[in-house]
Order: sequence, then C-alpha cells, then structure tokens
Amino acid sequence: MIRRTGAALIALALADPALAQRADENAVREAEDGFGKSVGNESVGIYASGDVRGFSANDAGNARIEGLYFDRAGGITDVVIRGTTVRLGLTAFGYPFPAPTGIVDTDLRRAGDDRVVSVRVSSGEYLGPDLVVDAAIPVSDRLGVNFGFGLFDDQYVSGASAWFVSYGNVTRWRPANDVELTGFFARYDYGDEEQSPTLYTDGSFLPPKVERRRFYGQQWAQWKGHSQNYGGIAKAKLGEWNIAAGLFNSRFTRDDFASLYFDDVARDGVGQLVVVSGKDQRAASTSGEFRVSRVFAEGARRHRILLSARGRRKLSDYGGYDVAELGDAVIGVPDPRPEPVRTYGALTEDQVRQMSYAAGYEMRWPGVGELNLGITRTDYRKTVTQPGQAADTRRDRPWLWNAALAITPTDRLTLYGATTRGLEESGTAPGNATNRNEALPALRTRQKELGLRYAFPGGIRLVSALFDIRKPYFEIDSRDGVYRTLGTVIHRGAEFSLSGEPIAGLSLVAGAVLLRPRVTGQAVDEGRLGDRPIGRTGVLVDVNADYRIAALPGISIDMRVVHEGTRTARADNSLDIPARTVVDIGARYRTTVGKIPTVVRLQARNVGNVYGWRVFGGGGFAPMPGRRILASLTADF
Repeated sequence: MIRRTGAALIALALADPALAQRADENAVREAEDGFGKSVGNESVGIYASGDVRGFSANDAGNARIEGLYFDRAGGITDVVIRGTTVRLGLTAFGYPFPAPTGIVDTDLRRAGDDRVVSVRVSSGEYLGPDLVVDAAIPVSDRLGVNFGFGLFDDQYVSGASAWFVSYGNVTRWRPANDVELTGFFARYDYGDEEQSPTLYTDGSFLPPKVERRRFYGQQWAQWKGHSQNYGGIAKAKLGEWNIAAGLFNSRFTRDDFASLYFDDVARDGVGQLVVVSGKDQRAASTSGEFRVSRVFAEGARRHRILLSARGRRKLSDYGGYDVAELGDAVIGVPDPRPEPVRTYGALTEDQVRQMSYAAGYEMRWPGVGELNLGITRTDYRKTVTQPGQAADTRRDRPWLWNAALAITPTDRLTLYGATTRGLEESGTAPGNATNRNEALPALRTRQKELGLRYAFPGGIRLVSALFDIRKPYFEIDSRDGVYRTLGTVIHRGAEFSLSGEPIAGLSLVAGAVLLRPRVTGQAVDEGRLGDRPIGRTGVLVDVNADYRIAALPGISIDMRVVHEGTRTARADNSLDIPARTVVDIGARYRTTVGKIPTVVRLQARNVGNVYGWRVFGGGGFAPMPGRRILASLTADF
C-alpha cells in the first residue's frame, strides 16, 4: 500500500565594482538571456538549477561557485549570494569541461568602494514577513568584507509555515594586483516546518480541488535542521598563466522530520493518511577544483591550454524510517490525529568518492570563431552500507570528453555546434522498491546541440539552439517491483531567448523551450511504461518586461507571463495536467530619503488566481500557489 514511501577561468574579476547592495537589484535588467537568472530574491528564465532542458544541472555535476566546481549538498542562503546564472550553449563557452544539461554558476557578494548597509523588509509569500540586513565594508582598497543576516517567517500555499534564520559572510583580499583570495561562510537554520501532504490518486485522475491556505496536515509532523556551506577561492594571474583553486564544504541535515502522504485517493477525496518520519538524516560533501591555464598569442589568434583536477567526497546517512498508517482521511479537511509513538531503525551509510583529471584546449580567433576541446578521466566509486548487510560498491572509470565550435560569418551572427559526454550519480533505489537503498550504477550521459546567436539592430539579441540529451531511465519495474534501468530517456528540443531594450526604458527578457521528452526500451515496447517521462512538459514560455516611465522618474512597472503546456502526470501516460498561464505584475518606486537610496516594491503574483497541480516523481500531487500580494522596502544606508 505504501508504495511511495520513501569561468571558467574567465578574466579575473579583480576590480571592485561600486555596486549598491540591494536597492539596484533587478533580475530582468541584469539578465543577459531568457535561460535563467536570479538576483537577490527574484528570478527570471525558463531554467533553474534543478531543471535545465528537463534535467538537474546539480545532479550532472554542473554547479559552480564563481566558475569553480562545487558539489552542493545543501542550499546556500542568499544573504551571501549576489545571484546565479544558468549557462548553456554559447553562453557556456569559456567554462571548461562542462557536462550535459548546462552550468549553474553562483556569484558571491562583493564589497565596492563605499561602505553600505542594506536593509530589506518584506511581506513575503502570503504575508509571511522577512528581514534581511547586509553590510558591505571596504576595510581597505585591497580588503572587503560582506556580512549578511536574515529572519524569515515562510508561509506556504497549503497553510503550512516555517521559520528560517540565515547568516553568513564573504571576505575578499587582494594581496597583489593580480591575486584575489576569497573566503565565505553561509548557513541557515530552520524549524517548525509543517509539512504539506502529497497526494497520490488511485486512478488516472487529478485529486479533487482543495482549498488553498487551509492546513490539513498534522501539527506534530514538522522538520528542523540546517544547511551550511563554506569554502575558499584563490585566483591569480601571473603573466600569461592563470591559476584558480577552490575548496568547499556543503552540508544539509534533517535533525527531525515527518512527511505526509495521502495514498490511494479516490475521486471523492478519501485516501489513506501515511506519515513517514526520520531523524538524524545528513548529506555532507567536500569538493573542489585546482585549475591552471596558459595563454599563447599567435597574431590575432589566442590559444589556451588548461589542466584541471576536481574531486568530491560525499557522505550521506538516511533510512531508519518510521511509517505510521493513520487510516482513512479526506484531503483538504483539517483532521488532527494524535502523534503516534515513533521508533527509528539504524541508518544506511552512503559514500561517494570521485576524482576527475582533465586537459583542455581553447582557440579564439576574433572575427572568425572559437574552438573548445576537453578530455576528462573520471574515477567514481559509490559504497552503500545498509544495516546488517555487507557493503555494496559500484565503480566506474570512464573517459569523458567535450567539443564545441563556433564561427562568426558576420559581425551579427554566430553559429555553433557542441557535443558532450558526462557521468552522473544515480543515487539509490527508493524506499518503495523491492531493492530499496541498493546502490545504483552511475549514469553515462551525452548531449549534442546546434545553435546560433544573432544581434539585431538596436541591441536585441536572439539565442537559439536545437539539442538532444540521452540518459539511462530508471523506474520501478511493474513485473517485480525492482528499481532498475528500463530504457533510455531522450530529451530533444528547441530553445529560444530574446533579450534587449526594444524601446527606451523597456527591458525585455523572453525564453521558450519546446521539448519532446521520450522514453525508449523494453518496458515501453511491452506497454508496461509510457513513452513520455512523468513530470515533463512539451512547452514552456517565460516572458519578462520591466519599463521605466520617463514621465514619472523613479517609477517602473513590470510583468511576467509564464505558460506551461500539458504535463505528463502518470508513468503509463494515462493522465496529463492541463496547460496553464500565470501572470505576475509589479511596480517599483526608487527614491532617496535624505541621502539613502530607497526602493518600494509591490508585486501581485498569479493575478488570475489560476488553480493547478504540480506533480512530483512517482506521480504525487500538490497544488500550485494562488494569488498573493508581496510588498517590500529596501534601503542602502
């Protein structure tokens, strides 16, 4: 019954830009394309770190901190992050040794020439208030320090809530003109995080509508824990040599947690309430990269040779769950149940060790094109030790490679083609499989793409690409309940980005992806599995506009329109979530109070109050957020 349990060494950015801390943050105006950009607490674009071309860039090993390899176990609080950028296709040129599904690069905050203390007070989602305070302190012309602190009272569409406390700092020191050392620490603690139930229907139909903001979970089913990241970065330019190194530690814990499921929900909303609890769950990873490169000039051409070593060691503890079946209940209806006595078992230990050694070559020829080549030798080892069982070890030592060529037939047009081979961790079999917690082999992945960039007169930029990504497809085999490779998942698609300023004062960032996700293999051929993977949509469009009104200095209005096509909701392809379009509108008022730059921000999200469902792996449903109003006041002292 409980089957669901379970830069690149880019030119060193050593100059200190005189940036305001938060008052000038605007994701629409800072985005270079429509693929994915976050600035502060705002984001635009069709992709994010967990979904690039339909896959997770984090799982693909494509997370970076200021261009250097980073294995993320827990999220980094935005009190130390300036923003993140999704880079793929042409925008990833200059990032050595990419794996398939794009790169997600994180920029840490940086102190400018002036001392600035920023304060942001916000109503948050569903009037859950938050307070963020930043201090950017240029101690000297070579030393700058950023401190950040935040308090958050998060409110969710289900009526659940949680508190978060975030804090951290970034320190940058330039002991010499072409050398920069960076250290950072970032942490958030969370608690009293009530859990929204996930709904699994007993047939090919969506759950009955539930009233949003009406909590029908269990007050005692909460999460608490923390996420912590820290590390150091060193970058130096020594003549024609460039050196970059980073060492990072990332950790996420669930000290205590309980997740709710409604299983076998019928059309009348009656289902079986199940609570899965655990404690002392941990994922911790130490990762880093050392990279050295040398530039050679040959007339107009510039050649670069790169050598890199990157590695990670990840330890995870999980399992030992307590499963409580609380009987029949009706979704959407508050129904408090007494807290059961929970008994936990021993934990499963999961260790991953991976080292990669790579060599690369780049050639840039202004006005002609660019060539990127790379080859990587990876040594991957995963060991899973379940209580009372012998250790289960999987190892892989593949050769991986990447190649990309761009040509510029005109000043406005660039054409490119690229291919990449990668290796991804596939985790362990889920708790609802008969081989639960079994170590799974690493995934060999591959990507091919062709694309172009065109600069229209007036500054409008078009970026477009055709791509083909292939990975092994894991799912539970209906014949015996074993979680195994059932075929290959193929994502073929076309993506488009249009960005620029078509008229004075108007910033436009639009992105779209047309995706044809398919699963092939014996399970599909025999009819045990549909040929469309669960949770995927064939159409996603994200259009953002920000207009500064010339006649009203300091005032701007903005709009975001997101359209999603139908989304596959069951593994047998017998159910789809209907297409939907969500519109957000907002406005900013920029002024000075005395000499203090101040911004008042108002935004209405999902103004049409569109009702829809999100679908998770295995076919679980939860409602999407409805209409809500957000207001914030930001000041840079």
